[in-house]
Amino acid sequence: MPEPSPDISKIVADLKTGNATLILGPELFDVDGVPMQHYVRQKIQQQFNDQIASYYERDGFFIIKNQDDKPEIAEAVADLYRDMRPNEAIFQEIIEIPFPLVVSVSPDTFLSDLAYRLGVTHRFSAFYPNAPEDIETPTREAPLFYNVAGCVARESSLLLDYDDLLRLLEGMLSAPKLPERLRNTLGDTKSFLFLGFQFDRWHTQLLLRLLNMRQAVRRIAPQTATPDDDTQAFLLNQFKIKFLGDDRDLLAELHQACADEGILRTTTLPGSAEQSDIIRLLQKGNVEKAVERLLHAAQGSALADDATMISGQVHALLKEKPMLDSRDFFPRQNKLADTILKLAKQLPAV
Repeated sequence: MPEPSPDISKIVADLKTGNATLILGPELFDVDGVPMQHYVRQKIQQQFNDQIASYYERDGFFIIKNQDDKPEIAEAVADLYRDMRPNEAIFQEIIEIPFPLVVSVSPDTFLSDLAYRLGVTHRFSAFYPNAPEDIETPTREAPLFYNVAGCVARESSLLLDYDDLLRLLEGMLSAPKLPERLRNTLGDTKSFLFLGFQFDRWHTQLLLRLLNMRQAVRRIAPQTATPDDDTQAFLLNQFKIKFLGDDRDLLAELHQACADEGILRTTTLPGSAEQSDIIRLLQKGNVEKAVERLLHAAQGSALADDATMISGQVHALLKEKPMLDSRDFFPRQNKLADTILKLAKQLPAV
């Protein structure tokens, strides 16, 4: 295999020390030949033509005639994302590359959903301006997949119009701001890799300023992520983003370089219905039912004692829950969920 480029080699070095971050934009893949976000906006415009006064394609936002219609439109947007079947090969490569932090400006949960199926320990959270969630410090062993612009699991957080965008920016600029541990991780990052971005949008450029990249040594993106030379020159001067050739697949190059270094995360798809059931329950955050399903599936196997032990720990934690601060409860629950996922992946394949 050819030697990786110096830029890729430096990102690999930062991955080894936990100082690289991936930023995912809303155009990571196409749906029916149309970039993902454009596809969603087109479908919504067609479905709610009477309720939408106008659509600003450059920024990707609607002007909605009656604000009372927003909950229905948000529900439809969430349903579109849930019904998508993205190219999982892209997301598997992302999951296997040991980024401790992946920040997405898309509201989908594709990355976290696939990570569960692949048996990869991770954390998922999103920024909600009015109800911020505490997070654990991202690590290579337990990476954080963070949606900075809402999540389909909470439809009211989706960005549909400029009011939603302003609410998001206000929340990032003033209290509560992004979680402190997230800001610290971003501040310590030496290499940023951008994929699926449209850098010519003004709010994207504002978002870049808010992501605390002042200490970063490298900011790299594919050439195709910017539409013209003027925008590229502006981004190079303002944000020091280096655009590499448009004939290169940076994700594939980085994945191969990590494989050569032996640092890729191990992934395996579910091999049985029992594994799939447990994983689905963990995705929904239902640790209690997940451990019950594990206990049943592990009966008579070498995993029976481990399943019994983790079941006892889950039920003990749930009894303590009324007396615990959420900052204590959720990290402990997350670690139990990690163990359940690992045991589920060891169940016999059928």
